[in-house]
Amino acid sequence: MTDDVVVVDTMGGLGDLLLALPLIEALGRSHPEARLTVVTTAPWHVLLERDPRIHAVVPVPGRDGAAVTGAVRPVLERLRPDLAVTTNRQHGLPELLAAHARRAVTDLWRRPPADEPVDLRMLRLLVEEGVVDPALATLPPKVVLGEDEVAAGRRVLDSLGARAPVLVMPDSGMAVKHWPLASWADVVRGLAARGRTPVVVSEVAEQRRVLAEAAAAAAPALPIRGVAGLAAAAAGLGGAAAGGDTGPVRLAAAAGLPVVGLFGPTLAARYGYRGAAVNLQGLPGCPVRRPTAITEQECWWEARCPLTADHAPACMADIAPAGVLAALLAAA
Repeated sequence: MTDDVVVVDTMGGLGDLLLALPLIEALGRSHPEARLTVVTTAPWHVLLERDPRIHAVVPVPGRDGAAVTGAVRPVLERLRPDLAVTTNRQHGLPELLAAHARRAVTDLWRRPPADEPVDLRMLRLLVEEGVVDPALATLPPKVVLGEDEVAAGRRVLDSLGARAPVLVMPDSGMAVKHWPLASWADVVRGLAARGRTPVVVSEVAEQRRVLAEAAAAAAPALPIRGVAGLAAAAAGLGGAAAGGDTGPVRLAAAAGLPVVGLFGPTLAARYGYRGAAVNLQGLPGCPVRRPTAITEQECWWEARCPLTADHAPACMADIAPAGVLAALLAAA
């Protein structure tokens, strides 16, 4: 009998936790008698707070090694779990888990193929390790929401007069993933002309201003679970969402909303959205892209593309507004 299962997901980003949701659910369902504890980075830990399969959520207050081990070590020392799994091989976590758990699975990034989605790869490895039921090997990411949270999202959409709402999520966090704002404006105008209500979900003032001028409504600032509730409410109204390779779009998909993903420096076959999703790949034959080593791409950290005179990401500019608009109209 498995009494305690600990999952350590401390990669740090919102998208990282969302990619881990299927394995968290699969472990909970494969060991229903166990107490499931998840250690993950704040503030994203709140996305797990209503999941009935999770016994406890431990937030990590930072991304550095001291913060991570400072949060993980006491949990392992207290529980001495039967099974511990981590998505992060840094900060000495593999050794820490191996020293405190009866069974530790610590390398879910080994030998990744370029054409297998990251979250499915992790599930498949857990099945191979014998700790997840093979019937759960294709679980999609899913955020557990309450009816009150979905109702709150519906009130926001009602206040905007949204009909067949399309959540427009232009802020991709990293500049190398940004789609040109002028292209977003073209899509917003196209949606409005066809009776859809584009709703901008972004805290970047310039994005909100430009897209408002193009006829988009703007969602108010919302906590992260509020964004999930908004997405779930939009799904109930026959809506959709669009954005780059970024956490908010991944969250919308996990809340059940059809999404259109815009992928440039990352490969859609590996990082694309699952479920009701259309993933558009810019510049498929890019010679700079390294699908299984994205942080080693020369464009990654400074968004300086070697293929363009102005160094703007050629892969993102390669995605046509007409294609994005068509995919959204088909989804919404």
